[in-house]
Order: sequence, then structure tokens, then C-alpha cells
Amino acid sequence: MRVNGLVLAACAGVWALGVGAQEPAGPEAARPRLVVMIAVDQMIPEQLERLRSHFTGGFARFANQGRVHRRALLGYSRTETGPGHASYGTGCWPRTHGIVANDFRDAERGGWTYCAGDEDARPITRLGLEADSKHYRVSPRNLLVDGAAAWFERSWSGAKTVSISGKDRASILMAGRGADTAVWWDKYRCGFTTSDHYGDALPAWAAEWNLGWRERCDGYVWEPLVPLDELVGTGTEADDREGEASCSSNGRVFPHPAPPLSDEPNGKQIEQLGHYVYISPLVDAHTLELARRAVVAEDLGGDEQVDLLCISLTACDTVGHLTGPYSAETTDVLLRADRELGCLFDLLDERLGPDGWIASLSADHGVLELPEARRARLEPGGRLVAKQIKAAREGMRAALNERFGTHFRAALGGGGAYLDPTELAGHDAAAVRAFARDYLLREVDWIAGAFTSDELLAADRRDGDPFFELARNSTTPTRGPDVAIRVVPWTLIDRATGTTHGTPYPYDRRVPLVFLGPGFEAGTIWEPADSADALPTILHALGVEFDAAAFDGVAR
Repeated sequence: MRVNGLVLAACAGVWALGVGAQEPAGPEAARPRLVVMIAVDQMIPEQLERLRSHFTGGFARFANQGRVHRRALLGYSRTETGPGHASYGTGCWPRTHGIVANDFRDAERGGWTYCAGDEDARPITRLGLEADSKHYRVSPRNLLVDGAAAWFERSWSGAKTVSISGKDRASILMAGRGADTAVWWDKYRCGFTTSDHYGDALPAWAAEWNLGWRERCDGYVWEPLVPLDELVGTGTEADDREGEASCSSNGRVFPHPAPPLSDEPNGKQIEQLGHYVYISPLVDAHTLELARRAVVAEDLGGDEQVDLLCISLTACDTVGHLTGPYSAETTDVLLRADRELGCLFDLLDERLGPDGWIASLSADHGVLELPEARRARLEPGGRLVAKQIKAAREGMRAALNERFGTHFRAALGGGGAYLDPTELAGHDAAAVRAFARDYLLREVDWIAGAFTSDELLAADRRDGDPFFELARNSTTPTRGPDVAIRVVPWTLIDRATGTTHGTPYPYDRRVPLVFLGPGFEAGTIWEPADSADALPTILHALGVEFDAAAFDGVAR
């Protein structure tokens, strides 16, 4: 399969479901009846601008017809996928919704917890309920507040709420508690999966899609949609650069072929293909094809209730981690997503009319450019290797043992330092945490700032340091590190190639925020904003009354 015809084929497939037979919605249907909340994982605001001349689909609509909030910044420090999707979907910061990281220590449960983890849930894959599976035991249980799905269902009796993504945590946390359906790409089995939290079977439209998973994936070859020489002047870097990681068996350069399947593939082959899909444009193409099928099958926006469709596109993150935000591969991911989104928006126009739906666009976090690219421009940028982190951890442990006479076990990473709670029990825990903080600030040259959980949770503490407030917004009384740390800027932790995110610096907190549709005048707004503003803004635009104190974000 060659990929350049994929978008047109997918659009044609939806048309074949019967969309073309419907008459456009008339003037009486002008009130929006469907909201589409779109997250593009790891998308930075510059992507809409640098590729604007090549966008022709959904991103073109957002850039040219949307209300663009150009100074949107996340209002908290731990810039990861789980917190980002939860904040976008709930209108709250992690201190309120409780998803403080992708993985966090939860004192109430006595151990580490995946942000969407639920040991009582079981996955429902294309093969059916897998009661003994160790994968995808997930639900929105860890959220502490209601999100978009619950707000819609309270506001409109019978509202339908559907969420689709390449990642389980993105699909689950963006829609929040009460969603009718959340599905995501299965890296282990291929196809789309859900959990029994949402029912006893996959939605019929997802199960039907899964029947053709092999034909959609096997034999795929990823080649540039737009020839690379036509992207000169867009900020797209060369195809092969220092610091990039491999995307396929062909290494760092196009084309990137999918791993082949035998006539009767075994589990390992299927898992290899599933992982390839996850780090290629296929994951977004499949997500958006499934979204279009859901629109038709669920008749989203088909009555007077306002329905919700949440979509999180994954490849900008999974590919971006390998190659950086300005790579040829990340550029191609965005160009393809633009075309696929265009198909979705055309479908909505056909079914609901141009005034029958509204959409929002944001991201869960930003990203740091490849340090090698920064250094080539004589700008700061570096990588911390594992031995540096280990040395800091062991030094902190030794200092704690000498000071308090206990053999402390400790973990140290980008999020902070974690001390064993059973060992803390015999000491003044606040004093131990303060000692660890002071050691890290004094002895570890790659740590620029640190706060204890006691400081961050103190009700009367006010600090002029903006990093303090950001860290405070990523902290709850029972979830998070004993000492939250901030690495020196422009630095990646324990990543030999590619890039990542997670810090409170602007490059990790800057995200797009765009609203499209009736009630949102096209133009650029330069006042500060936050992805947490999206839900209250949408509810306000739809005439829903709510207590402003329910959100950390504000209606724009």
C-alpha cells in the first residue's frame, strides 16, 4: 500500500456510508448540535503558522477561519500527556482534577498509579473481552472532577459523548467521567480497543472497522505526502539529522516501511506492526477514519441535543519524540492530519451544515527542539545521561542516611524526588523533605529549582516565583513527589536521541488554542489563555450556565 492515496480513499469510504444522500441542514438547524474537541499531542503553536501555506484541510480552517489565542500557556509545571488531556477536557489544572503526571505515586492507594489505570477494568479488543490481559486495564477512575462528557450529559438529556485517540489516556481523560464511549489504538493486538468500564462490547462501528485492520496496515510504506524540496521555507529540517532516532527499519530517512506480516502472523509480528502504526501517520489516519464512522453511526448532532466528539491525534507526539518538532517526518504527520481533518469537517458540513457544529483545537503540551539543532545555532541545549541522574540519586540517599541514620530508598527523575513513606514514618517527614531539597539545590548542577510537597500544599504560602505557582498547580495532597524539581532549561533527561517534554518552561507549556464555528469570529487574540479555558468557553458559547469556580480556566 502506498500512502499518498490514503486520505482520498478514506474520505470516499465515509461518503459511501450514505452521507452524500443527505440534504444539507437548513437554516432552522443553525444552532450548533455537535462540539468537536480536538487535541494534537505535542503540537506547538508555530506548526499552524509555518505550514499554513501547505494546509488545505482542517488546520487550514482553524488557521484561516478560527479564533486563534496565540499566547496560550499551560498553567502548571508537569507537562505530560495525561495532565494535558485532563486539563483540556475538564477545564481544570492537575491540582483540581488529580492527574498530576502520566504515572504518579498515590498515597491513598499506597503505590504507583498509571494516570488512567484501574485494576478492576478489563480490555475489550478486536478479539473480545480479555479478562486476563495485563494491558489496557483503564478507566477515568483517577479523575477527581467531572469533565466534558459529564457537563454535556447534564446540560442536554440524551447527549451522546464519544472519544477516540491513538492513546488510552488521551481518549479516556479528555472526555472524562461519564463518557458513552472511549476507544484507542491497540499497540499489542492492532485495531481499536476499549475497556469494560464503557460496556460489554466495542461499539459496532469500531468492531466493523477492526475487521479490516490488516488490509489497512499490512504493506504500508510511509513516504512524504509533499515532496521535501517543496517544503523549503517552511522551517522543515533535513530528512536526516544528528539527534534523531529511527522511525523504521530504514532508519532516520524516508521511506519508512511497515514491518511485514506472514500469511499467518504470530503475536510478535502483530505487536510489531501495532507499534509501527502507533509511531506513524497511520495512527491518526485510522483515528480520524473511525471518527467519521462514529459521526454517521451514532448520528452525532442529529437531534436537538448537543453531542460531543473528542479526538486526540497521536502521531505528532510519537513521531516528534523520535525526530523533533521541525523534522521532515513531523511535518508530514501534520500535513496528513490536515487533510484527514478536512474530510471530517466536510462530512460535518454535509450532515449538519456549516453552522451546525463547532470545534476547538489545542494540545496537551509543547516540546523542546532537538538539543543538537539548538547547539548548531550556538544556542543552549543538552542531554542528561542516566549516570548523571543515578549519581544525584545516590548522593541524595547517602546524605539522607548520614543525617537521619536511616537507609533511605529514593527515586529521582524529571518530576522530582520520591522517598519511601514507610521510612519517613519514623522521622519528621517535612524536615527530611526539606533536607533532600536543600541537598539537590546545593549539590546537583542540573537542578535549577526545587520545592517540597509541604511548601506546595501550605495554604498560607505565597511566593513571587512563578515556578512555585506552576508546581503548586501540579500538586495534590496525596499525589506527586516529595520534592518537585525543575531541571536547568533546554535540557533533556535520560534521552540519548529525539526529544521530550515535562518541564515548566514555556517551550513545554506553549500550545495552540483555537475555536472554530458560529459564535467565534476569525482573528488572532493576544491576551494570555490556557487550554483549561476551552471547556468553559465552549459551554458559555452554547448558553450553559455554570459557576465559574467549577473551573480553573475561564470562558474566553
